[in-house]
Amino acid sequence: HDMQVAPLWDPALCQFVGMLAVTDFIDILRHYRQAKADVAARSQHHVQTIPMSVLSLGRYDHDVKTGRRMLHHYSMDFLPILYPDDMRVLACITYTNVLEHLVTHFREQRRLFDDSIYELGIGTYHENLVTATLHQTLEEALDLLHSHSLSALPVLNHAENGKLVGVYSRSDITFLASASDAQDAVANLDLTLETVLGQQRTDVTTPDALHTCTKGHTLQSIFEYFAQLRFNRLFVVDEQDRLVGVVSARDLVAYFLEESS
Repeated sequence: HDMQVAPLWDPALCQFVGMLAVTDFIDILRHYRQAKADVAARSQHHVQTIPMSVLSLGRYDHDVKTGRRMLHHYSMDFLPILYPDDMRVLACITYTNVLEHLVTHFREQRRLFDDSIYELGIGTYHENLVTATLHQTLEEALDLLHSHSLSALPVLNHAENGKLVGVYSRSDITFLASASDAQDAVANLDLTLETVLGQQRTDVTTPDALHTCTKGHTLQSIFEYFAQLRFNRLFVVDEQDRLVGVVSARDLVAYFLEESS
C-alpha cells in the first residue's frame, strides 16, 4: 500500500492503541543483530509484543496550526488524527502534509521572502552535517541515523571528491523486500550502501528521492519547488555537486512556527 506507518486497532478495546512504522521493523532487526538473538523466533510473535512509545494524538477538530505545533514540540514524524468519540483514526499527518498546506496558503495570500534559505538560516550546514559513504554498511548507516535522530543520510563518493551521489532513508525497506526470511534480512545489514542504492527502484518517485538546490535558492523558489515535487528534504550542493547543507520539510515548518510565534 506504499505506507510508512499504520494505525493499530485493538478489537477487544475497540479503540486505537498505537502506531506501527516500517522503521519499527528495522529497529527490531538492529536490536536482535546487536544482541545476537534468534530473530527467526521473534518473527513469529504478535505485533502486540513489540514495545511501542506513548503517542500524542490530534483531534479532527484541531486546526492545522495546532497539528504542526504538536509535530514539532514532540519531535514526531506522524501525528494520528482521531475522532474522540470512538477513537477511530481519520488520518495521519506529516510535515510534508503541513508544508503542502503552507505552500497553498502563502501562494494565495502573498509572496514569500526573496532572501535565500541560507541567509535565513533554514536547514543544517557544513560541519553540522552527518553523512555516509558508498562503502559503509547498511548497519553502520542505520546506527548513524539512530544516534543522530535522523530520518535520512546523504551518501557521498569520496572517489569523486565527496560528490553527493544518493540518499539513504531510514524508511527504505529495499533490503527487507529482497530477503527470503528474517535471518536473511538480518544478513542484509552487511550490504554496502552502494549495493543498497543500486537496488532502489528508479521507476517511481518517492518523497525521499534525491533532490538538490543551491545556497542561492530563495524561500519562494523552495516553496514552488516543493509544490512540484512534494519532497521530504532538499540537499544543498555547490557547483561541483558537493554537499553544503540539508533543508527538510521539518526545517521549513519550524521556520514558519518561529515566524508566527
